[in-house]
Amino acid sequence: MAACQEYDELLTLHAAEALETEEEARVRTHLESCAACRAEAEAHHQVLERVALPPPSPREQALLAAMPRTVEGAWRRAQVTSAARMRTTGALLAAAAVVLLSLGVVVQRPLGTRAPASTDEVLPAEESLSELETWAMEDPLADALAAADESVESLVDDAEGPASELEEFLSYPYLGESL
Repeated sequence: MAACQEYDELLTLHAAEALETEEEARVRTHLESCAACRAEAEAHHQVLERVALPPPSPREQALLAAMPRTVEGAWRRAQVTSAARMRTTGALLAAAAVVLLSLGVVVQRPLGTRAPASTDEVLPAEESLSELETWAMEDPLADALAAADESVESLVDDAEGPASELEEFLSYPYLGESL
């Protein structure tokens, strides 16, 4: 005869002593009235006794008791070491920044130079200012584009008739716009 289906899982947990108080009381009450479940619970209990670990030795108990302190100590040492590395790295980076800034000021302004006394020395002469404006208004690529247009036109003129490959190539809308 098999154990009751609704108590199958509960009997296993009962044998492992893993039930809560209410469920334990319910299973004990059922075991008093059901012989099949009693036999099943006894079988589970015998199997679990065979695979149960022996109680820990005093040395194992001491190691288990000390484990939280050991792990916490190792973690704290790692945190302190990491923080020290970060502080050292930050200090070195700050020192490097100060050195670079001070070198930048020295390199940009040599010792023999002096600051201009008035704004007249800073502003360029009127002639050089007008030359600068003229240069800025010019298109530096205009000459190169004009020369390219002339060479393309001469190639088109040299080609034979409207069905030449060059005219066909240049007839595409996206190519004609870029030329």
